Amino acid sequence: MKTKPWRKLWHLVGGSFFPVLAFFVPKEALLVALGAVTGVFIAWEIARLNNARVNRWMASHLRVILKEEERFRPIGTTYFLIASLAAFLFFDKYVAITSLLFVSIGDLVATVIGEEYGRQVLFNNKTLEGSLACLASCLLVGMLLSRISPSMAPEVAMVGAVSATIVELLPIPIDDNLTVPLISGGIMTLIISIS
Repeated sequence: MKTKPWRKLWHLVGGSFFPVLAFFVPKEALLVALGAVTGVFIAWEIARLNNARVNRWMASHLRVILKEEERFRPIGTTYFLIASLAAFLFFDKYVAITSLLFVSIGDLVATVIGEEYGRQVLFNNKTLEGSLACLASCLLVGMLLSRISPSMAPEVAMVGAVSATIVELLPIPIDDNLTVPLISGGIMTLIISIS
């Protein structure tokens, strides 16, 4: 089943909002805003998952961006916000931005290419073509960010892009909106610290 167009747009725009905002606002202000939005989403998840009526309302009004299975578990946006907060708390600013854009851009490109052109299915309906597109887009993001980052060398960004692609591909039972940025950002941080 193809991903809904509005969900794709939400994934790109919503997923890129805080990483792009990080270029323009101080870290403290970013963390306050991100913490507030994350808190609202977590409170909303608790309310809807514990109240069938609220959950039905959400499913009917937000069906253009929700996956069917998200009716009964936290939505990908909540996982992404938690990952964003953790990334900006624990990683270098440019590592955080890069690892989050790996999700908002790389994961989206993997979905679009995989759904349109994917033939070689690998894991959980992920395709070789989608994964290669994810890798290409993550490498592009990484190379662009390494050019403006004072701390992230191109080799670090390349390793981050490869790790993000592998995590996105593998059938890990945790939402990739959480795992991709935290694992790829953690690996880039580790490489920077030992360089």
